[in-house]
Amino acid sequence: MTDPIILLSALHQAAIEQHDPCAHFATLITVDEDGQPASRIVTLRSLNQDGIALLVNADSPKIRHWQANGKWELSGFWPIAMVQYRLRGEAELAQTEAVRLDWQAKPKTSQLADLYHQRVRPQSSPLPSRQTLLSELAELEAEWQDDNAAPPGVSQLLLKPGWLEISQASPADRLHDRRLHRLQDGVWTETLLVP
Repeated sequence: MTDPIILLSALHQAAIEQHDPCAHFATLITVDEDGQPASRIVTLRSLNQDGIALLVNADSPKIRHWQANGKWELSGFWPIAMVQYRLRGEAELAQTEAVRLDWQAKPKTSQLADLYHQRVRPQSSPLPSRQTLLSELAELEAEWQDDNAAPPGVSQLLLKPGWLEISQASPADRLHDRRLHRLQDGVWTETLLVP
């Protein structure tokens, strides 16, 4: 059996090469303090044997949820290849050299948003008006010294799957190839599921 992380990585690379508009995005689902699911779209920074790396604000609701209960799921769909995936497992938050490099690769407007979260208002906090946001961003941008250093709250969330489902569509007969992979004692097992 092929390691499912290697398979998912190859499918991800194929989605990138096919210019799939969803290749770099997935939905991260966490569970909030009331037991409610909370989902948001995230950018996949890397997907390889080490896991799936996301660049996150360490003070964001998604990180607070994960730190409180350890529950998360990442779900994605690459429409050109008709591949859907879901994964769960362990995760770790880290400050690494990859954080600096990934942050430098972000668009300047995204970098400015990260700075805003650190210096002006926390992510997901209430805002009096959109004009307040725009004014505060303009003020921050005017004083910003672009030193290529990521703000302290920007971290890497490395997702390490122990449970992974991959579904490859079969448009001709709608009998999709759906497989569940589980990591137990360092060994992946695979179960074919009814589509």
